[in-house]
Amino acid sequence: MKNLSKIGGFLILSSLLFSVNVFAQSSNIDTIINQERANLIARQISANIVGRITTEISNPEDETLASLDMQNPLAASADVNSLLPDSVWVATSWAEISDDDSLNVHVDADIYQVTGGIDKQLGNWFVGLSTTYAYTETEIGGIGSQSDTHSVTVTPYVAFIINKNFFISGLTSYTYTRSEPDTSAIGNFNLDSDTDQYTSELDLNTLKVIGDITLTGKAGFRYSHSDQYFDKPGVGAFNLNKDNDKDNWTYLVDAQVGYSLARFVKGLRMSAGALYEYVELEDGADDGVLYMSTGLDYSVNKALSVGVRYSHDVNNEDIDINTVALNLRMAL
Repeated sequence: MKNLSKIGGFLILSSLLFSVNVFAQSSNIDTIINQERANLIARQISANIVGRITTEISNPEDETLASLDMQNPLAASADVNSLLPDSVWVATSWAEISDDDSLNVHVDADIYQVTGGIDKQLGNWFVGLSTTYAYTETEIGGIGSQSDTHSVTVTPYVAFIINKNFFISGLTSYTYTRSEPDTSAIGNFNLDSDTDQYTSELDLNTLKVIGDITLTGKAGFRYSHSDQYFDKPGVGAFNLNKDNDKDNWTYLVDAQVGYSLARFVKGLRMSAGALYEYVELEDGADDGVLYMSTGLDYSVNKALSVGVRYSHDVNNEDIDINTVALNLRMAL
């Protein structure tokens, strides 16, 4: 009987320690997911701004603008007398994040996201507003646990054209997230939570069109503050889900090369790029991630364009991040 009691106690202790490890793994992957979700929104909006400004500068409606080195290349085509938006756009993406640690606790997360926005050109200024809905499904393979997360984000953004080769862009966003993990396999711990996240980004962008080649680049920073509130905080030594707030800084450099395939298919353009983001985390080790991407864009006509892009991180040994994004823009 004593041996059975010892075995039983050992199994209970092992189960508890495993649960603690799972919580730690979940916490780490949650940090990555929340960060990547915010980054995806910022990248979608940035890509929208760059795409529109590139089109306006390289293919202005007023043909005389193409041959003039003007400080105000866009003012002639902007209708400043109307406050109605002159463009709408939609971007949807799927991102997969996987993590395999030395204890073989496999974590796999899928982020399904759709963003819709409107914007308006006012001389050298572009102003816009977007809304994003994201659904995240996280599976912990070692124990068969699953987490469902729903997020809604509102993001106003702005860009200012300095000249034909430089412009500044910025955004600020608020995200509300509701997370409801299924913890039936690890003791039915209540880890349901609400999170408020605030993100701001400021970038200096550059643009150069050389015949069929378009070169774009940017350098900037992104700041994120989040507050997480659990429905039922833990107690004592196992207070693993206490309320907390975090501040993170991201420094980024991005370079893209686009090539027009209009000689083969009118309106078709291919592109490739590299994005490096260095993140300073309040909780956790600082890290830099390099993303490589490739894509195709097709202008159906002057008012409608569509595109697809794939990206993958290349320098993280423990985490794989794959993203497929689709976008559609329509001028009004």
